Parts: sequence; structure tokens; C-alpha cells
Amino acid sequence: MHLQRDSLSVLSDQTVNTRLEGLITTTDDGTILLFNKRAQELLDLESTANTNKLHDLITFYSADDLSELSPTETPFFSALSKNQNQNEIILGRKKDQEFRWYQFNVNIIIEDNKKGLLISFIDVTKLVNKNRVLEDKQHQLQLLVASLNDLVFEVTDTGVFKNYWTNNPDLLFYTPEEFLNKSLTELFPPDLAVPALQLIQSSLKLDRELKMDFQSNLKEHKDKWYRLQIKPIHRALNRVALVISDITKQVESNEKSKFNEHKFNQAFYLSGLGISLTSLEGYCIESNNMLTKILGYSHEEMSTTKFTDRTHPDDIDKDVELREKLVRGEIEAFTLQKRYLHKLGHFVWCSVTVAAVFDNANTAQFLIVQVQDISESKKNIEILKRQKIESDLVKIDLETKIRQLEEFANILAHDLKGPLSNIQMLIDEIKVTDDEKIKADFMNLLHISSDNLTETLHDLGGILDIKSNNSLIYEQCNFLDVFKKVQQQFMEEIQQKNATISIEFNVKDIYYPKIYLESILSNLLSNALRFTAKDRAPRIEIHTHLEQEGTLLTVKDNGLGINLPKYKSELFMFKKVFHRGFENKGVGLFLIRYQIESLGGKIDVQSKIDSGSTFYVKFLEKAYKDPLIQL
Repeated sequence: MHLQRDSLSVLSDQTVNTRLEGLITTTDDGTILLFNKRAQELLDLESTANTNKLHDLITFYSADDLSELSPTETPFFSALSKNQNQNEIILGRKKDQEFRWYQFNVNIIIEDNKKGLLISFIDVTKLVNKNRVLEDKQHQLQLLVASLNDLVFEVTDTGVFKNYWTNNPDLLFYTPEEFLNKSLTELFPPDLAVPALQLIQSSLKLDRELKMDFQSNLKEHKDKWYRLQIKPIHRALNRVALVISDITKQVESNEKSKFNEHKFNQAFYLSGLGISLTSLEGYCIESNNMLTKILGYSHEEMSTTKFTDRTHPDDIDKDVELREKLVRGEIEAFTLQKRYLHKLGHFVWCSVTVAAVFDNANTAQFLIVQVQDISESKKNIEILKRQKIESDLVKIDLETKIRQLEEFANILAHDLKGPLSNIQMLIDEIKVTDDEKIKADFMNLLHISSDNLTETLHDLGGILDIKSNNSLIYEQCNFLDVFKKVQQQFMEEIQQKNATISIEFNVKDIYYPKIYLESILSNLLSNALRFTAKDRAPRIEIHTHLEQEGTLLTVKDNGLGINLPKYKSELFMFKKVFHRGFENKGVGLFLIRYQIESLGGKIDVQSKIDSGSTFYVKFLEKAYKDPLIQL
């Protein structure tokens, strides 16, 4: 059986509502029965809260680690389950993202054999927060004290040791019994004790901190260096704090720094590289003689101009970008090749390595720039590149000619052998027959074979002209002008088929034999207009753009397409036809391939049946700029 709202007489209304602490009563299962106004104010309880269990209604937090408590971890649940009072328990709850802290006393109450809880609590937020601040300060103080590695003594104006402190007793020169209430002059030799005592008296007289460095001659601390700091204690009359710090590592570091500085100066001024110390703004702070030799400027001249004033315009942006990354600490160092303007007016190619020098706050102070003259190496490399390009071109030309000769031999073996055999056979038949009608038929066939042979010889003659033509005239060809001239040849067919032709010449000109360029465009445009689908108007796209190896011409159509898996190996062969029912001798693609490849270029195609074809022509211009970069 549970307690009823009116069954507990522990709290009268007057008592409940006049208390300074919050009061809540619950049944034996934790359901709220009564609460006073103070409890309502502190926990923001509503009048209907008495239908809930307190440990389910509000989320409480631990004061130790601010962790959220589950309902079963609250003292209210513990008191009910263990039948045991829970006193002076501090719990918190969040309100507007801030913690409010309460001290709870939870007592078991029994009336008429009915058990319940009487919960009283007060707001201790200020006290908890103040304690937290004190704990934080105490923790910080402990960390500070623990981090000190110095010896601290309290000393009188006459040099007598009165007290001491150290985080490491092993640092003491003597045991405490040997130095407390004894004077400096009794413990240390005169060359240390006398100046130390004078320093103490001067510090008290001037009321400011003084210090001195000394090297120990004591056996236990032989050759160690210490710093003696004297600080007046303002609350103690004629007393100072004497702080002794081991500065052996600092002294050794200083000596090492001096040695390194000497080495740096030797490397800086006697280096075979040009070296400068440069400000973050780009001005030369200091430079060695080799740099003046490389660039021709005096030290004074380099200190009055920024590095960007002496850098080739094409190299400035990259150099500035890398220096900014270096200063921001995004990279440790960088090396790049750039051109410096020599005092005489020409540019010098240099390999430049730049690193930054930072202070203790990790802020860049200046840059160390190393400069190596690589002009001769650059020239040699570019000459080798040019020679390699030329040798590659010769190799490609020889390979192309060998392949063309092989193809030409195959053409002679196949395309001439058939007509010649037919002619010989027909002549033999004419000789042995007496039938005039049969002779007439044979004579007709003989004319046809003769015409085919003549046509083949004519086509082969044109190909031989291409192979042997060493007097081609190269000129600056404008793609638009050549296209317009070729387009005029097909205007009637374009209009009849309602063809649409779009052009985009990103590369406007090319140095090339105009007769070849006209032939290439004419044959590709002719094929695009000839092999068209009946159910759609021709749509042809002609583009040029620049690639790394040269100018690329593309001619795309939406025509019949080509069965590449079947015909790709025969596509550019002599007299190969891939579409029946069209007037086509199969010479055009073969011809332009010879024209293109004879000048070092390439032609290729992508195609799909009934989706059109795209031909790619990569030109190799004979006249090209000398790759040797001007210095």
C-alpha cells in the first residue's frame, strides 16, 4: 500500500511554505506527494509534478565529474531501494546551459506503517563554484611549483641562509643542516661569496632584482654553470630570495651557437653558391660575393631593390606563391628554377632554394636564399631536347616510310596483278577464238581491265608524288579561310541534304602546305556529306584546339558510322570500301593518311554504326619555335 497525499502529517502547510530550503515528500515508489514553494522555485517544479517520480522528472549531474546520472544512480532511488538515509549529497542540474548545484538530505519516513521520503535541499551553487575556482587555482599553483627546477633560499642582508625550497633535494650543495643559519662566507670560497654578498646588499639598497653567472669549482659540481638571482622580499625586512638556476645547458648552447655562427659565416661568405639573407618584404639584407658575381649587382644595389624587380615576369607569381607558403609554415623549404635579370640586361637561369628562419614564437623573421647559376646546364639540356625531338622525328619519318613502302609493295602485288592477269587472259582468248561476237565481248572486257589498270596507276602515281614531293611550299594557313574555300566545293550537296556545319577554330592558323590542308579538309567533309542516314539531316562539327604535341583537327558527323571492330585494320588502306551503294573508290582516306603521315602527323577515328564518326588529325608543323629558351 502506498502513502496517500493526506496520510503524511510530517509537514503542515505552514511548515512547508515557510522553510528556506526546498522540501519534497514522496511515496515508497518515489512519486511526489507534496513540495513547498522553495522547492518549486529551485527545481522549476510545476503543480502537476506530483504525478511523477522525482528521479525520472529531472536529470541530475554528479559534482565530481559533471557526468549525467541515470535515475537509478540518484540518492532518491538509493534511499528507497536500500531503505537508508542519504545525507549531504550534492547534485547539479542544467539550466540555460549553466549548472545549478544543490545539497540534498534524503530521509526515510514511516507513518501508519506506510513508508515514504522526506527530501530537503538548499542551493549551494555559489559555494560549489567558489570551491571549484579555488581547486583550479590550487591545481595551477601545484603545476607551477612542480615545474620549477631552481633552488630558492631565504637569505638575510648579511648572507645568512634562513630557509630553502627545492623540488629536487639532490640539487643542494649541502644538506640543510650544513647550511641553514650559516653565512655565504662560511660555505663558499671568497671569489664567489664576496660578490654574492655585495649583490645581496645592492639589491636591498636599490630595491630591484640583480643577478650574476658563475662557474662552480666545487668537486661535486665541477665546471657546471649557475645563475644567481637576488630578489628583495618586500614583506620581510632585510631579507632576499636567492634563486640559483643551473644554466650549464644554456651556456653550452650559447657556445654551440657561437660555433655554429662561425661555421655559418664561413659557409655563407666562402660558398660556391650565391647566398642572401632576404627580408619578408623581398629586400636583400646581406649577400655573399658569389651572388654579386652571378647577378652583377653590388651588395648595396641588391639591398635597395626587391627580388621581384630582378625576376623574369613569367617566374614571379610562382616564386611569390611559394614564399608565402614558406612564411605561413605550410612548407619547410622549396627549390625552383627561375630567371634573374643580370645587371647587363640579360636573364640568368638559376636554381633557387629558399628556407625560412623562425623565432621562438614560430614567426618567420627572414629567408635564406641559395642561388646556383645553371645557365650553361639549361642551354645544354635544351639543346639535347631539341636534338632528341629531331631524332624522334627522323625515326618516326623512317618508320612511316618503311610502312608506306611495304603497303605500296602490297598494292603493286595485289591491285596491279589482277588487272594484268585479266588482260593477258583476254588477249589469249581473243587469239584463239574465231567468233566475232565473243571477240567483241572480250575486247570490251579488255577495255574495262585497261581502264581499271590506268586508274590504279594514276592513283599510285599521285601517291608517289606525295612520297617524292620534297618541294612542298609551307605557308601560314588560316583554318577559316581554307574551310570556306573547301565549303564552296560542296555548297550544292550541303543545300540538297539540308546539312548543318558548325566550326570552332581555337587554333586559328597553322604553318603547313596549303594544298595538303585543303585536300584533308575536302576528303573529310566529302565523306561526312556522302555517307549520311536517310532519316536525319547531316550535322557536322569541325574543331581545332592545341594539344601538347601539336594542333588537333576533329571532324565529327552523325552519319552511318563504321563497323570498327570489323574494318579498323583496313580503314585507311588503298581502295577499301565500307559502305555499298555509294559512289566511292576507297582512295580518299588512303590519300590523306599518306599526306598527313608524310609530314609526321597522325590520323585516327572513333565511330559507331548509325551514330556517326569522328576523325582526329594531329598535325606536326615543320616550322616550330626553337625550344632553346632565350636567356
